[in-house]
Amino acid sequence: MEKLETYSLFSRYDAINIALKRLKKQLVISPLSLFILTAVFIILVANSVFFTKLTAVYPWQEHITFIVSLSLLTIALTCLLMLLLNVILPAKVVVITLLLISALVDYYAVAFGVLIDKTMLQNIAETDIAEAKDIITLSLGAKVLLLAILPSVILCQFQLKSISRLQSLRQQALSILAIIIIIPLLIAPFSAQYSSFFRLHKELRYYTNPLFPIYSTFSYAANTLSSAHKKEFVRLTQYIEKNSTTKQPKLMILVVGETVRADHFALNGYQRDTTPNLSQQPDLINFSNVSSCGTSTAVSVPCMFSFSGREDFDINSAKTTENVLDVLATSGVSVIWRDNNSSSKGVADRLTYQSYRSSDVNTECDVECRDLGMLVGLQQYINQQNQDTLIVLHQMGNHGPAYYKRYPASFEFFTPACQSAELSDCSKDEIINAYDNAIRYTDHFLAEVIGLLKANSAQYNTVMLYVSDHGESLGENGLYLHGMPYSFAPKAQTHIPMVAWFSAPYIDAEKTKTHQRHPYSHDALSSTLLSLFEVSTDLDLPKDISSTLFYFKTDVGH
Repeated sequence: MEKLETYSLFSRYDAINIALKRLKKQLVISPLSLFILTAVFIILVANSVFFTKLTAVYPWQEHITFIVSLSLLTIALTCLLMLLLNVILPAKVVVITLLLISALVDYYAVAFGVLIDKTMLQNIAETDIAEAKDIITLSLGAKVLLLAILPSVILCQFQLKSISRLQSLRQQALSILAIIIIIPLLIAPFSAQYSSFFRLHKELRYYTNPLFPIYSTFSYAANTLSSAHKKEFVRLTQYIEKNSTTKQPKLMILVVGETVRADHFALNGYQRDTTPNLSQQPDLINFSNVSSCGTSTAVSVPCMFSFSGREDFDINSAKTTENVLDVLATSGVSVIWRDNNSSSKGVADRLTYQSYRSSDVNTECDVECRDLGMLVGLQQYINQQNQDTLIVLHQMGNHGPAYYKRYPASFEFFTPACQSAELSDCSKDEIINAYDNAIRYTDHFLAEVIGLLKANSAQYNTVMLYVSDHGESLGENGLYLHGMPYSFAPKAQTHIPMVAWFSAPYIDAEKTKTHQRHPYSHDALSSTLLSLFEVSTDLDLPKDISSTLFYFKTDVGH
């Protein structure tokens, strides 16, 4: 009896197996049909942010036919992209790749409002493993499973028609030609809407998934390959001269902050006390109207030290072009860069550089290494200097989305604070609480920096300047984090805090304070550093770049 039952089970298994094989043989389609199915799936399930933005500008009740036309155009362009990729890659590899890209892009667009453009790709390329862990979550895994892995398994059940390579190329060429003919036919009846879409609402294109991310990938790769050949150092100055009109040497600590927005600084009128220590510094100068050079660290940090200015800054050549720290070092200023972030983004490649991301170097580490650790041993370093000195401290600051990791538990002042990098698990108030707690830790850090400088004010003319690299979105209009294209980035990502403290008697504090509400930007930093250290060059800088943050009692540095 048992043998009969076992035989029966095997027979059923064989029957099912045979049926599946027969079904597979029936599921035979052309690569174009597979691409169309994939494109339709992507446009339907991985473009919710695009359609939300689109219908906000073109309400579907009034523009339903245009929205349908644009959807078909997006499908056609996605198919065209897959056909072109299919020239060098197998069809199923193309499908799986685009499904994976679409799932990843859709997750970050929905969860954080993040756009994948060239700048964001640069951020990704320069992000270390510790930072990457904060944005890899269970929700991301679920999205990839539902939008990439399962669809790939289903679509790959289809068998592609077996044809020769020559026939395949002929069919690809005909398919590409057909799509090229269809595209203008889709656009023509709605030329007015398409004109406004491409000219007046360019930002909408950034949300098309996966078209814009793939376009950005190719553009980023082309720029990277192009800049890889430009390894020769470009010197901008032929003449550098350093004066010393002060009796004492100069000591400056420049703190490059991370992801702090100006409107969450209590010094700027924020209703919460996020800067309790700085607020008690009577001689502090708060520059309240400062704009960043970019919306990401990868752009803002090299840009603020360059001589180009935001409008002309070229990220591809920045690493091999002389910056203000290079000029200061050449003039005889002792320059050191201590980093508790991912890197100096190329700014300190030719200078003394120390990373404080490891407990082997940083003695202030718990769940991660703290910014305060960059101050350990700094007095000993200062004692070894006998000339003008610039110390750059690059903070981890408020790097998101795991804001709760950016401060020790003793700094959890605003509660309840979000305890997850999965921001969707927290309320907006909890996210803001964690973010503001991280600012209070930066406030404490800056107070310690000022304390260190005060202890050295008898021997040095001391200056502390703090400036954030960019701001951060905290859920306004569904946006989180940063990295939006500058042309339409919200003010939360570009309006940054900047504060200064100094004992240097040659700086005119009163006159500087009268201009502290003047509109400044990162563009003023390079000239400010040259003026503070009395360094003259033959650089002919534009007015907005040559202006400085400080006014001087004598004609120092001019």
